[in-house]
Amino acid sequence: MKILIGRDRYFSFSATTLIGADLATWLGILWRYGRGISWPFIPKAIVLTWVVLLNTPLVWWERLRHDRRIHRTKVTAPLFIIGHQRSGTTYLHYLIGKDPQFGYLSVKESFMPWLYLTLAPLLRRMYAKALPDKRPMDDLRMGVDLPTEPEYSLGNMTASTMIPGYYFPRRMLEVFRRNVLFEDQRAKRAWQRTLRYFMRKLTVRHGGKPLVLKSPENLARVKEILEVFPDARFLHIMRDPYRVFFSTERLYGITLPLVTMQHVHGDEVEEALLESYRLMFAKFFLDKASIPAGQLAEVRYEDLIGNEEAVLEEAYRRLGIDGFEAARPHIRAEVKSYAGYRTNTYTYPPERMRLVRERWGPVFDALGYPKDVPLAPQEQPAQT
Repeated sequence: MKILIGRDRYFSFSATTLIGADLATWLGILWRYGRGISWPFIPKAIVLTWVVLLNTPLVWWERLRHDRRIHRTKVTAPLFIIGHQRSGTTYLHYLIGKDPQFGYLSVKESFMPWLYLTLAPLLRRMYAKALPDKRPMDDLRMGVDLPTEPEYSLGNMTASTMIPGYYFPRRMLEVFRRNVLFEDQRAKRAWQRTLRYFMRKLTVRHGGKPLVLKSPENLARVKEILEVFPDARFLHIMRDPYRVFFSTERLYGITLPLVTMQHVHGDEVEEALLESYRLMFAKFFLDKASIPAGQLAEVRYEDLIGNEEAVLEEAYRRLGIDGFEAARPHIRAEVKSYAGYRTNTYTYPPERMRLVRERWGPVFDALGYPKDVPLAPQEQPAQT
């Protein structure tokens, strides 16, 4: 895996999601990981600290205005879309996000989670100018009103998320174990407190609607989510592990240089990917037993593409979600909007496939994907 960090990234804030962090979160990240900052990024870290300090009075003002209402708000039966990165979670989120009965976290809210109730119009204008039209890793549409994942929002509200692993990728696996597998119980409690507050605030933003959210990391947090929201529902999308590996490898090669604050070798990132995938699924397979009947549906990416309406209708039925007929025309229109979409293509060297097969073999078996079928570049599937 190639991780190429150019000089243009040393002082770039175009993808610095932590610009929306509160002071306690940013200082917590610096305290635990800051000694790993590579020296060319130190000026960037100093400026980011000043930006967070300048935002602090606004954070206090929004909390003073809205916290009482937020703490009184009830979160009802949220739907969590789960699945490893590059398994189709974004596409699934885009589709279900068109269902008007749900609220979701949009891009314009995601990077400033402490401020969006007060500064929503300003944030919308700011991100509309700054965002590219398409995501750099797969050319899917981007837009200020489109759904996005909450890990970056939560990463601005607590140090106990996966976000420090992307800023300090030499410690990616350590961060994953601590903040996703929750091998540190203090990290678990901090994340659960933050999730509760985040979900209540987003429910306020959407007038009490049930929420649909997607986060790949939550595949390993099912049990912890249920401890906070016992009525939570889960829609798990799975995808051929070979495709997941090569696509995630490409994802990291593109996105880590945009946010990292340290230099890192591709071999370190590859090992973190191989091991975290194995550990994530091992925990998920254990946690599935804790999901109450009627609160989990699972779909295959390969079944979804080209058959979206039928697959989602069945998922709604399994989860006891009413209103699919009202959502159908919205979902149908979203599917049609991707009619001209062209996918990335990859080569699959046999030695790399052998590595994936050796490290992820139990997951192939548990998900029912064949390990011995070669993949051709033209077989690369559509949405991610």
